Order: sequence, then C-alpha cells, then structure tokens
Amino acid sequence: MQKIFDVIIPIRSKSEELKNKNILRFSGKTILVNYTIKKLLKIKEIRKIYVLTDSENYKKKLINHRKVDSNYLRKKKYSEADSNINDLINDFILHYYPFKNNQNLLMLQVTSPTLSIDEIKKTLQFIKKNNLKSLMHVCNVIESPYEIIEKRHKKKWNFLIKKRVINRQNYNRVFQYITGSLFYFDTNFFKKYKEIYNLKTNLYLVDKINFIDIDDKLTFEIAKKIVNLKTRK
Repeated sequence: MQKIFDVIIPIRSKSEELKNKNILRFSGKTILVNYTIKKLLKIKEIRKIYVLTDSENYKKKLINHRKVDSNYLRKKKYSEADSNINDLINDFILHYYPFKNNQNLLMLQVTSPTLSIDEIKKTLQFIKKNNLKSLMHVCNVIESPYEIIEKRHKKKWNFLIKKRVINRQNYNRVFQYITGSLFYFDTNFFKKYKEIYNLKTNLYLVDKINFIDIDDKLTFEIAKKIVNLKTRK
C-alpha cells in the first residue's frame, strides 16, 4: 500500500517586517502561498493540503482545488508572533483533522520557497524507505560558529565557542541549523510528545540554497532571484 501524506501550511496575516508577505506576488502573478501549493499539487503522494490561516482575505486568494482545504479556523491565540506552533497543530488535529491515528503529516513554510519539488520528493522517498516517525530539514551552516562572536553589553563581547580553533581545516565539529522549510511527523509521534520535533527527530540534509527564510523585503527579493537560477530543478 502506497504511503500518503497530508500537508499543513500555517500562514498568519499579521507579519511584522513585511506586511502580508504570504500573499505578495512572488513568481509572475503567483502569490507566495500559492507558489508552494502549486509545487505540492504536482506530488502524487500528497492527499490533502490544509492551509491554517486566521484571515478570510487570505482564504479567498488560495488556489481553488479539491486537494486544498482552508476551512479550519485558526484562532487568535494561535496567530500571534509569539504563538507556539505546537499548540496550533494540536488544536488542528484535535478539532478539525478527520484522521487520528497513524497518519503522515508534513508541515511546510511558504516563507521558504527555494525548496524544490525534487527535494520534497526525495525527502518523501527517504521517509518511506526508512519508515520514519519524525524528520526535519537541516542545512550546513554558512558561517562557522567558530567565527561567531556574542555581544554582551556596551563594548564587551566573547567568542561563541570558547575553545579557539584558528585554521578552518582544523574545525572538528559539524554544525547544522534547522531550515524550517519542511517538517515531517506522524500523528502518533505528535500525540506522544506534543511537538513536531525533538531530539528523536531524524535530520535530512538539504542544499544551502534552501537557507532563505523570507522575513523582510531583502530576503523576499533574494528568494525571487534564487528560484529563477538555472541550477534549480
């Protein structure tokens, strides 16, 4: 039996740095949220795409497709800048999601549009091959923490890593960061831990081209350039 996946796309209307970034035109006439939805609609293993938003205006702008469901009402307490995403997912699963046990869920952020269809498909194959319960995308850091300093107060600062290693070829630790572009978890994993990832979550390394997380006008414009690079699939 083929393993199928449902997708959760959380978008809120109160973005601070870049107003209404989720519905800005991103590629041609396609708005940012629909840019991600269009990619997902091309993947046969995806059964349903649930868009969790607090805005009726946003809902009106979504692609009209039988696989796209935006009927869940995202409550105000789950739509603030400091809201916990796990609380939103928990509410969605408890009060709206029609399936309860042994379901496979992906969560994608539309603010990470450089994630390619090819990369998503490879991720799904990896999940199925290894029968995973939880996974998240990570990238190798662009700047090594060995070279990062922490500013304390006034003129005081210190190295983030106290043990100094001067030459890059002698760096003996591997550092990666969570891209936020894709998370996978099954409903049993979430019910057990009440979170979409933890230290039991498997890491899936993606290319550094996925480093962009749109937060302001600069990152929005950089992302538009990246998705049009000839190196993209």
